[in-house]
Amino acid sequence: MAKHLTDEDISDVCDLLDDWPMDAKLTWDRLVEAVAHDYRLITTRQTLQKQVRIKTAFKEVKALVSGNAPKAVAAPTRTLPSSLKAAADQLEKRDRTIARLELENSRFLEQFHTWLYNANQHGMTVEQLNEPLEAKQQK
Repeated sequence: MAKHLTDEDISDVCDLLDDWPMDAKLTWDRLVEAVAHDYRLITTRQTLQKQVRIKTAFKEVKALVSGNAPKAVAAPTRTLPSSLKAAADQLEKRDRTIARLELENSRFLEQFHTWLYNANQHGMTVEQLNEPLEAKQQK
């Protein structure tokens, strides 16, 4: 049975997508299999698709794999020696990870501004919003 995904699980799946080989077909079923193999996490495609971060990363990698990505994002095809190819693959993965994280950060900032505006509209002050969380009481 599929379990609910934690933040760490979601990050792991996004990392797996960042590392997805450009010469391998990407489907939701293959992603589910890869997650089960790499992280011993039994899940379903529906569970993965519910997570915005995973769904966005999947769409971006799918576009790259299928060749439908903008040329600025997609890596050019070229013949390289194996040592340079490994380095180029690492750089490509890093570039994809950075692009995904920048997009996520932008979405989080937008959400933060929405919350800040709504809190202000309902009479909350910035000081109230910045109050620390109460520590759990120990028994």
